[in-house]
Amino acid sequence: FGRCMSNMVATMWHAMWVLGLVVGGVASGVRKTAAAPTLHFVTVNGTRSTDLETIAASKCSPKYSIQKHSSVSAALASASAGDGLLVLATLLPAVSKDPGANAMSTTVITDGEMVTIQSLKLAVYWEMPRTLLTGKGEVGHERNSAVLPMKQTEWERAVATQVIGPSTPKLSLLHPHKLVDFVDMSSALPVGISPEVVLARVAGFDNASLGLPPTVYPLLTEINTWLLVASTPLSNARTRRFSPTARWQDVTSRILAHVAPQTLVAPAGMWIASVTPSFPSSGALPATAEADAFVRGVDFFADGPLMPTGTAATTMALICTVQGDDDKCAEFARSQPPYDFPPGQGTLGIFEGYTSDISLDGTQPMSLGVRHDCICEVSSSFATRAVFFAKTNATRAAADRKTAKALINFGMIHGGFEQPWVLGGGQQALSQADWTVSGDAFGLMGWEQSDHAFREFYKDDNARALLGGIATAGLLGGSNWHAVLAVNVLANLRATPQNGFGPQASDFANLVGSGGAGTYGWKQIYDSPGEPDYSPHYQSYIWACYLWGYSISAFQPLYDRPAAALRIMMENYPTKWIPTANGIAMQRARMILPLAFLVQVNGSAEHRQWLATIIDGYLELAVCPTNEDWCAFREELGAPGWGGETRVPTNADYGTFEAPLNQANGDPVSDFLYSVNFAVLGLHEAAAATGNATYTQIEDKLVNYMVRAQARSTEHPALDGAFFRGFDFEKWEAWASDADIGWGAWSVETGWTQSWITTVLGFRQLGTSLWKLGQDVEGSITDDFDSLIETMFEPTPPPKPPPCLPNPTNNSNVTFTLVTALESLCAPAPGSNTSHVIYTGVLCGNKSILWNAMHTMDPRAGTHAGACAWSRAADGSDVPGFFGLCGVPANAVVLPSQVC
Repeated sequence: FGRCMSNMVATMWHAMWVLGLVVGGVASGVRKTAAAPTLHFVTVNGTRSTDLETIAASKCSPKYSIQKHSSVSAALASASAGDGLLVLATLLPAVSKDPGANAMSTTVITDGEMVTIQSLKLAVYWEMPRTLLTGKGEVGHERNSAVLPMKQTEWERAVATQVIGPSTPKLSLLHPHKLVDFVDMSSALPVGISPEVVLARVAGFDNASLGLPPTVYPLLTEINTWLLVASTPLSNARTRRFSPTARWQDVTSRILAHVAPQTLVAPAGMWIASVTPSFPSSGALPATAEADAFVRGVDFFADGPLMPTGTAATTMALICTVQGDDDKCAEFARSQPPYDFPPGQGTLGIFEGYTSDISLDGTQPMSLGVRHDCICEVSSSFATRAVFFAKTNATRAAADRKTAKALINFGMIHGGFEQPWVLGGGQQALSQADWTVSGDAFGLMGWEQSDHAFREFYKDDNARALLGGIATAGLLGGSNWHAVLAVNVLANLRATPQNGFGPQASDFANLVGSGGAGTYGWKQIYDSPGEPDYSPHYQSYIWACYLWGYSISAFQPLYDRPAAALRIMMENYPTKWIPTANGIAMQRARMILPLAFLVQVNGSAEHRQWLATIIDGYLELAVCPTNEDWCAFREELGAPGWGGETRVPTNADYGTFEAPLNQANGDPVSDFLYSVNFAVLGLHEAAAATGNATYTQIEDKLVNYMVRAQARSTEHPALDGAFFRGFDFEKWEAWASDADIGWGAWSVETGWTQSWITTVLGFRQLGTSLWKLGQDVEGSITDDFDSLIETMFEPTPPPKPPPCLPNPTNNSNVTFTLVTALESLCAPAPGSNTSHVIYTGVLCGNKSILWNAMHTMDPRAGTHAGACAWSRAADGSDVPGFFGLCGVPANAVVLPSQVC
């Protein structure tokens, strides 16, 4: 009902809007004309077409005669009374934070031309003027001869200061994106003239919710009834992918209403964006939609410039690093000639993705980082598709298999992420190599190919690289990557205290103990009790890796430490959980995978309940329209009971930190970089671990949402198949607060986002799961674990002999209190790491003990006492491990078997 009412209101708005255009336009003083005027377009060479011209020629009714000119004087020579004149600017691509390159792109209307314009009563739309008139621009007023200063947007967005159209109420946000050159008209506007749209640095999701800041720049201003001025070209809003679409259509309608007041066209019908979602929000999906989305999602990696060739990598290193030429490096990132190289095949890895700023032609620059995690994650996408194509397209299967191997080999063997002297290691690392090969940091991966990455490591980056490598190894077979997988799991474990947490990131110098005061080696970390860090985003995926390692190696610390950490997290959920800079939805989403893996290792009722608790919490964020096959998941800044919240607090803070996509909890946006991408992986593994039909159903609906939201574009093939970070499920397009300092709403991350979504889509096609593939890794990896455990960890000392008990004097009954942390014995007690188990037994034979019963005096919270009592008679399967025989010790706990 709500959506129907919304459509009715929108329809009424458009009807009223069209009526307003018919009777004279939105500007109160736009003149009325009996016949359709000619529209005169003035561009730099007189031939360039613009979106505005295309719309005027094809969408307006009645049809307007279009004339093109290379100068204002030429246009005036052919103009008739009542015509429209559009003086349009042509910008050069902005490749750096220097608007000076476009100073000569400004446009000029001379005094004499102004006299002719007024005598002909022309309606003028003027872009990027070099100078403005004082007063109200009427003949006789003195011209302000000062050249308007050039500026460039970075964090500014457009804000409507009044109602512009049916989709654009007052204070609505519109985004022309970053690095947009404009002229600053703020000091040159006539007194009493207020802009209709301004540029300003403002916080907010859909509107300037904190109001306008003191500094604003006019963007669209009606100087008088016949002169409408824009400080930057707005005539190519579609080509430049200004967002959101409906609001820029309102602005375009406003411009047309000024120069052609008899225009009859609803704003929403002006154009279809050059990059759209793959499917609308309603209607049935084609039967092959999910499989097609999977294939197109992997094609996104293969068909564009993201995997560099040798020539491209050498060129980038030369201009970006050796020469340090920022402008040429920016041109390379935008793949502008001569830097438009063909795609590579993964032998030199893959770039990190596309940034959120958008060029004049609608393309997006690459983020040129070469990251270990992204490379290994993307390898799993190609490996999954190689198996998918194996029976239907041998050629594509072979190509994907080759690319997957190239990527995983670069990420784990040849890329320099493991040891600094391998190709790619930084000079700084070579001078600080005391931690390499056999030191405390042995086996940890650098996260990027930069000097900084060889001074500091991030556990979560290691974890996601491991998960991608596990999937690839399970899919492709072979043992090439076994040693790296095993050593990286164990290297991270050495930097994990007893409670399973540990540093989110650390300097290698700290691990070695050579960094000065307050540093330590791995053994000090490993033996310490540890401090909880209630942030699954930074901690939890390495726990999943440990649990996989335990399933392969049976090395007990690989179970005990993640199990201890997961218990601490769940016993303190949500009161001690904290949001990241991006919110709290990601915290719930990240926790699903390690809990699903815990259930795979130990499927106790308690562990299943933990998993259900987190999934139920995440489902609170679900938005599932009635009678539709999809569910979106909105972002969340904070919630009652959580340890704080995050948002952009002031206008001045916009663009200063890693920031959420929303400004309030109700904002209709999903995060494909931090939340839903990890949720779909977690839900898939939860369904595989439990067989829970509800988990499968919600996974299906989330997948349908992703399939619909996936980008489709024939005009920008490099973006076809992409998943942008921010998606507004009400506007049904990529849109969000673009405040994140590094990865904004229109960014695309090759790892993290694109890789895991496509990999899960592939798992669904193959009927497999990450856990199953982890078990399919060839058995010889067990040998790698065994040998590395012996090398990297001190041997476990043999258990002390069981103590003897004092000989009872009055009877043959004996008791003993066991202090234990074993979950199977209902430990630990609330507020403690252990519980107390009371054993009772009798003497048997000469000084031997036969234990017959036990019960836990202080079981863990939520455990019924009746479930924590056992006996030899009732629990025969527990006898060898927990009771032993007459005079024979138990093998799972240390119990006395003799009296003194």
